Amino acid sequence: MNLKERIYYSSPATIQNFLVSLAGKIQYSKRYQNLHSQIIEIDQINALSERKKTDSQNENIEKMIRFCGDYIPFYQKLFANYGINYKQISSKRDLRKLPLLTKRTVIKNIDSLMNPASKKYITQKTSGTTGTPFTIHMDKGTYQLAMALLVAHENKHGVCFGSRRATFAGRLIKKYSDNKPPFYRFNKSENQAIFSTYHLSHSTLRHYDSELAVFDPEELIGYPSAIYNLATLYLESKRSPSFKPKIIVTNSETLFSWQRNAIERVFGCTIYDYYGTAEYILFAGQEKNRSYSVNPILGVHEIIDDQGLASTSGRLIGSSLTNTVMPLLRYEIGDTAEALSDFSIKNFTGRIDDQIHTPDGRRIGRTGEVFGFFENIKEAQIIQHRADYCEVLIVQDKKYSNFPERQIIEKLKSKFGAEIYFKLSYLDYIKKSKNGKFKAVKSLINK
Repeated sequence: MNLKERIYYSSPATIQNFLVSLAGKIQYSKRYQNLHSQIIEIDQINALSERKKTDSQNENIEKMIRFCGDYIPFYQKLFANYGINYKQISSKRDLRKLPLLTKRTVIKNIDSLMNPASKKYITQKTSGTTGTPFTIHMDKGTYQLAMALLVAHENKHGVCFGSRRATFAGRLIKKYSDNKPPFYRFNKSENQAIFSTYHLSHSTLRHYDSELAVFDPEELIGYPSAIYNLATLYLESKRSPSFKPKIIVTNSETLFSWQRNAIERVFGCTIYDYYGTAEYILFAGQEKNRSYSVNPILGVHEIIDDQGLASTSGRLIGSSLTNTVMPLLRYEIGDTAEALSDFSIKNFTGRIDDQIHTPDGRRIGRTGEVFGFFENIKEAQIIQHRADYCEVLIVQDKKYSNFPERQIIEKLKSKFGAEIYFKLSYLDYIKKSKNGKFKAVKSLINK
């Protein structure tokens, strides 16, 4: 735990609210500086026919490929090695001349993938769906566009920017051991109540319900597993929520039909899921008919089969259209999808994590993010054998001599509780599932 975290967690709730709002104010200016003009651009391109959307994408593909060929060392070398005349690539179909780009290749070549002229850029770290820590650099415009796409998605379904929003995601906003209310912290800049997903239980539900009733959010937003946990607590307790949101927006995990059914039944409103990539190359928002509309501005996507051929169902590939700091071309996202048309997707799969079940009855999902804090880890997977025992499989990056075992266990216990014993096991390779997917968590206990 670093100094900032120690100060935050040792402070009373009023000070934590101030610190959350202060951080939110800083983020607000970084995220929404050009929101109005970007929303107009998004609405205009969404209103185009599929043919005109394709024409717009092809123009931007040509610009991005030329940019990469002129300025990005990795692609200059790649084009030369494969004998590719990048000035002849001007469409989505032409992109197939390029080889696929994997996450491992990006990690190994991150310096040469960056624009040498870039001096100011935004950096984000994530584990994504594969359990491999990953760093992405982007220009401010790409980052703000991704934020604007979410706002446009919310606007479209009836919740205006700045409306009261209750978030249930993976942030540890109070000590795991602190079971006293309140169970949220307030970000004043975005009118956002950030609720803890780590303290949800039958014994705390009444506090969550009263706090949500007082805040009265127009929108619930967060991980499907977290909002589903909240919904099932209401069902199991045979009580109804004391508030009624207009919509629910889910993200970051696969939304299953059984989760949707329970959530919509409990809260009496519609879920509008969205799919976004940590690499900022794809955004798709769910419609009333439950299909996903792909926005054509941020990036271009392909779906390929196991032989690498274009398909309506299979592996999802994405290419940057806006990020001039670290553009990714034909990047294998690691998920699968089934298309209805060029800009409409029936469903996404592959973002499936089992949840950790704690000894006191909590269920915590989205666990792979823990390992994103440690560059020493190439891959990691949690296997839960019992409620109080998890084995952590780790593939080390051997270029680092010192391995932060104590810090890893400390981070795991801060997220999942001191009652769970974590055993670290070191491997050269972590076996994938039958369909080639990697699961950040495998739960072997009876749920």
